[in-house]
Amino acid sequence: MEVSEITEQQLKIAWERLDAAKYLFDGGFYKDSVSRAYYSMYHAAVAILTLKNIKARRHSGVLRMFGLHVIQEEDMEHYYAKALKFAKQEHEKGDYDIFAEISEEEAETVIDDAEKFLKRIEEMIEKIEEGATGG
Repeated sequence: MEVSEITEQQLKIAWERLDAAKYLFDGGFYKDSVSRAYYSMYHAAVAILTLKNIKARRHSGVLRMFGLHVIQEEDMEHYYAKALKFAKQEHEKGDYDIFAEISEEEAETVIDDAEKFLKRIEEMIEKIEEGATGG
């Protein structure tokens, strides 16, 4: 399978996860909405890393490689690295801490960040692809 196909599929999954996050949020399922929003960001990060031929085995590796190869090399705004890290922390809190609460405001922040993140990743992927084809 070609890198562009994998990247495209990762982005498709990212947008599906974001749609699910919004749906869950509307139903008042804030913990689950945060988890889906994080995974939307995760798949978008994997998409751009795949395009750059970079693989990571674990979520922590994706975050580390994203910081090194996207934030630094592609000069992406640090806001997005912080948003991804915060989303991961909130996802872990909501999924693994049985006493944790995720507020409506926290969930809304993560979902808003996820949408901005996906849009920015798509812009960057387009720029990388244009550079690769000389367009």
